[in-house]
Amino acid sequence: MRAFAVRFAATAALLALVGCKPEMEISLAGIDEHLPSPRFTVEEVARRGERPRYTTVQVLDEDGTVLWHLRAEPFGDLNSVASLVYGTAPTGFVEVVKAAQLSADKTHAIVVSGPALGQLKFRADSTGLVRAED
Repeated sequence: MRAFAVRFAATAALLALVGCKPEMEISLAGIDEHLPSPRFTVEEVARRGERPRYTTVQVLDEDGTVLWHLRAEPFGDLNSVASLVYGTAPTGFVEVVKAAQLSADKTHAIVVSGPALGQLKFRADSTGLVRAED
């Protein structure tokens, strides 16, 4: 839990340096997202309605363990997409860390970075229903 808190705090501090609001907004794709493969939408605030630009995606559990790590290959933001499904690498991305099973009743965070940066904390209940956390 401490490592997650440290990583979360470091990301929050970085976001504070670039402004009060994240440059990249990540949300659950729908109200009925479930384990094992929730969907997420990614939107770059300065480019609403356009393809977001990012090069790296990571999902962490509450103790800071990397559960999934994607990197653009070749490196660059030309292949990023507005919708991600946990465990499915979009075309043009490689899995640096293959997707591990997400756990119910644990907090996770998805962090998307490139020219912009953003994150979303989420948690699944005992039925596998995923909800965003503050």
